[in-house]
Amino acid sequence: MRPMPRDAPLRPASLAGLFLVCLKIGLLSFGGGLSGWLYREFVEQKRWIDADDFTSSLAISQMLPGANVINLVVCMGEQLRGPAGAVAGAFGFLIGPFFAAIGLSVLIDSIANVGPLEAALAGVAAAATGLLIVICWHGVRRASRHLPGLAVVLAVAVTVGVLDWPLMAVVAVAAPVSIALSWNRAGKPDA
Repeated sequence: MRPMPRDAPLRPASLAGLFLVCLKIGLLSFGGGLSGWLYREFVEQKRWIDADDFTSSLAISQMLPGANVINLVVCMGEQLRGPAGAVAGAFGFLIGPFFAAIGLSVLIDSIANVGPLEAALAGVAAAATGLLIVICWHGVRRASRHLPGLAVVLAVAVTVGVLDWPLMAVVAVAAPVSIALSWNRAGKPDA
């Protein structure tokens, strides 16, 4: 399916549609990079939400305890269809992997030579890393439109990624700074 143009109007999401998209992603995904896939489905393919709302939901999901991708699905489902949307998205996302994990554990126990399996999983991990790089690139491009925002992104990347500072401490400082910068920017007519 070809992506919708960025200026195409947003479409309403049905509960069944939310469930099916999340079921597909939950069944076909393995490992990381799921936020990139969710972006492609929710923003580019289905046009259920815009890029700004996705970025906000992603930021919220990363600050909440638990698995970021489940938090993201719940956040977007609630935004689109309320509590029922949150449940439909989360259930769709989790039901496939639940049964797949049980099936895979039985299969892996029965496989004596795991060399080819390890090679396949390494390929899947590389693809997931690529999807994660794409979503990070989109975030940096959006942040680069506003230099103070880009400075916050770079500061967080350096302090957490390079200096290995605790994420919660960095977020506790960066979040209020980002909010203040946003409020300041929203008050300007060229924002």
